[in-house]
Amino acid sequence: MTTTLAFLLTHAVGCAPSAPPPQPTNADLTGTWCGSSGDRIALRQDGSTRLDPISDAYLSQIFQDLRDTWSDQYIWRTYFDGRRPASAQGTWLLSEDDDEWWVRLDFGERKATPTRDHESPQRYRFGDALLVSHDGNGFELLALDGMPDEGWSSRFTPCVD
Repeated sequence: MTTTLAFLLTHAVGCAPSAPPPQPTNADLTGTWCGSSGDRIALRQDGSTRLDPISDAYLSQIFQDLRDTWSDQYIWRTYFDGRRPASAQGTWLLSEDDDEWWVRLDFGERKATPTRDHESPQRYRFGDALLVSHDGNGFELLALDGMPDEGWSSRFTPCVD
């Protein structure tokens, strides 16, 4: 009876139940991803990653918590020897959290110069977490503005070279 009712409701409404998006694997995500702001992230099979180039838009995303208090020039001077980072390399990891999949990028810890503002962190973990999404055609990676329902600031799709 329940199966018949579900069948009738599905056909009466004119839609079939949608299948859940596929669960991502490391193999699905290994490759080069092109960002909506011109960034390129290489996710390698050995767990290493390279981000090159880094756009101002994506850099703003990565340093969002520091930018709430300090300027770009302060951040570069304090954590990057006075130079805006143009690229970064580190590691990546696919992880699940609350039924959502994330690519965790880790570009290492940056130590502040001795002349840092006393309120700024002495060490800063340089990296990001990208939400893994599936648009029905393939996977994409989203740099989020806050929580998943607040939208994305950068969208990464597989590069077509």
